Amino acid sequence: MDHTSFYLDKVGQVIVKDLCELKKKHDKKEAELKFYKSGLLLASVLFLVYVLFFSVVPYRFHFSSMITVLINNVYNYFFIALIVTFFYRMKFIEKKAESAEKEYNALRCEVIQRTEELWPDVESRQKRHLFLKEMKDKYNINLYYEND
Repeated sequence: MDHTSFYLDKVGQVIVKDLCELKKKHDKKEAELKFYKSGLLLASVLFLVYVLFFSVVPYRFHFSSMITVLINNVYNYFFIALIVTFFYRMKFIEKKAESAEKEYNALRCEVIQRTEELWPDVESRQKRHLFLKEMKDKYNINLYYEND
């Protein structure tokens, strides 16, 4: 049984359930964005190291040979394709993460603004701080203030 049933009515429980799902979606998108940023950074560094050790250093005194090796090496194109793929995937996920954050923050702010409706009687208002603390500790959802 969910602990929110002790603090909220059915409507409040549905809102909090939706809020928790939006928080999970937001956290998932943020983790995915972090993965693609790390992948982009790693692929870029590996590409630079690869070019340095297999094209620049061996042919540093023969500029035309260096250019020829850079153009004719199929691995360079593989790295470039990988970097471009990571970059565009990161941009796509970035938009999705912003959208998820906006949805989450909108519902979170709505819960904060509707405090009087969710806890209408004095008895439930006295338990509100327990609920807010549980949401912060268990789900990392701050319902104390709108600007988090």
